Amino acid sequence: MAVRAEVLTKLILHKRERITQSLPQLISQTGDEKHTAEKIARKARSNKENLESKITNLKTERKVVTQVFSDEFSSNQLKEEHKLELSQIMEALSIVDTSVQDFNENLEKLSKIVESLEPNNKISAKLNQSVKANAALGDLNPEYLTSVQEWNEAEGHRRKLESRFTKLSSSLAESKTAAEFWQSRLEDGFEELLIDAKRVADGGPSSRQIHRTNRKKNMNKGA
Repeated sequence: MAVRAEVLTKLILHKRERITQSLPQLISQTGDEKHTAEKIARKARSNKENLESKITNLKTERKVVTQVFSDEFSSNQLKEEHKLELSQIMEALSIVDTSVQDFNENLEKLSKIVESLEPNNKISAKLNQSVKANAALGDLNPEYLTSVQEWNEAEGHRRKLESRFTKLSSSLAESKTAAEFWQSRLEDGFEELLIDAKRVADGGPSSRQIHRTNRKKNMNKGA
């Protein structure tokens, strides 16, 4: 029995030693890939966030016409049929995430109402500013959507490499611990393992189960 145990132990030890010898190079390679992926992901995120800031600013800027109407305009200047329409337009233009197309359509409706009023340079200037900001937003949106996709892909790749690096590192640590354990068995003998095997064969717990149970008891005592 002891001879058989020694042969099995040497086989296990050999396997663990091969793992501990092969993994460091793979871990190093994966670490380099992870480092590169992190740089790419950071750059993609920075680009995305920069465009997000511009998008937010343009969405705010294109709404300036609603504020100037609130400050400069009196509904008394409007015909009755235009009052409800203007109210609906202002409500639509106040929605932050209104699409560029919908926003532009409402600006066109607003322009027609403005043309029917007495000239007001401030309102006209803000209306023109809103038109330009909305157009710029439309031009920027495709670039922003591309940046989001690029960041998602880069971040997904980074996380995949991070997970692989962690698993490989854990596997190396486990293999080293196992190799040390089986080496100690070769040096110190198999009496403890044989006792453990007999106990398990008789329906008792393994040494690992005993260790786990004792650890839980110690944790409960500490609590």
